[in-house]
Amino acid sequence: MSWMDIVIFIFGTCWGSFLALIAYRIPKKISIVTPGSFCDSCKKKIGYAHNIPILSFLLQRGKCSQCKASIPLRYPVIELITGILFVFAYERLFYDYYSLVRALLLVTALMPSIFIDADERIIPDRFSIGLIVAGFVLALFDPMMAWHESAAGIVVGGGVLYVVAEVYYRLTGREGLGGGDIKLLAGIGALLGWYPALMVIFFSSVIGSIYGIVMMLVFKKGRLTEIPFGPFIGAAAILYHFIMEGGLLK
Repeated sequence: MSWMDIVIFIFGTCWGSFLALIAYRIPKKISIVTPGSFCDSCKKKIGYAHNIPILSFLLQRGKCSQCKASIPLRYPVIELITGILFVFAYERLFYDYYSLVRALLLVTALMPSIFIDADERIIPDRFSIGLIVAGFVLALFDPMMAWHESAAGIVVGGGVLYVVAEVYYRLTGREGLGGGDIKLLAGIGALLGWYPALMVIFFSSVIGSIYGIVMMLVFKKGRLTEIPFGPFIGAAAILYHFIMEGGLLK
């Protein structure tokens, strides 16, 4: 690991800390600018010395320095994953400016979406619509991806999931997929193209099915237990893009 990798990892963990803050505050309608970082339990301000990504969590043994309440594990997890993905994007996807930007946009939009949907069963439009707009605009300038491929990704990503959701509703009378899932897939299609969007649909379905089976067999959950699909879409998109495009298996 070079010194540049270390710098990028540190920056990635700091960005991950910001994404974790977004994932906590947006559903609660708290400004992401003010107030500064505070403990979820006692609401007291967290000083800079106790707000270092990953390191502060380890030194404080996962507890608030003031009230000793447990700090949610999601914070260091998001920080660590984001740091690793940033380094990987730099090492494997920095063959051109557009590829790097595409990878960083993907991580920035999907990391909060995954955790917000897991907790609140919603995917804020600012992430999904943001991906649609950013992906299409990026394709207007990227010589490696034509704008019509981005447009096809929007149609295929959102359209396929919409058809699946509509068929499921008509057959069962229940909503199986929400509008947030459809828009998120459309955003992924806009950013990556129509074929990756199809692959994300496939792999997210596989991951979701495995999760559902485990929940039924191990935790005895019922077949009709509501499971948010957004986390599987986000995980599949990140894994597919970084493994296939980044050549992790090469």
